[in-house]
Amino acid sequence: MSGDVAGYLTTGELARCAAVTVRTVRWYSDQGLLSPCCRSAAGYRLYACEALARLELIRTLREVGLDLPVIKKVLAREVNLADVAATHADAL
Repeated sequence: MSGDVAGYLTTGELARCAAVTVRTVRWYSDQGLLSPCCRSAAGYRLYACEALARLELIRTLREVGLDLPVIKKVLAREVNLADVAATHADAL
């Protein structure tokens, strides 16, 4: 994207909206859980509004104790969230 950032969230804006740190957003992005849709002319990561819902899901799944590999499978739809939740509940 060359300079047109309208309608996209910067890493900082996404972090503020989701109540996480910028470092957390970058970490999830680097781990392949959250992908920027494009980059600004200056190279900054830009996220579509849908990334907020995805980030909130990641945060919620982390809060209930799921690890990143399982979350990655849920997001990739390799496993069903209901099955993961049932397995996790049984383990507790």
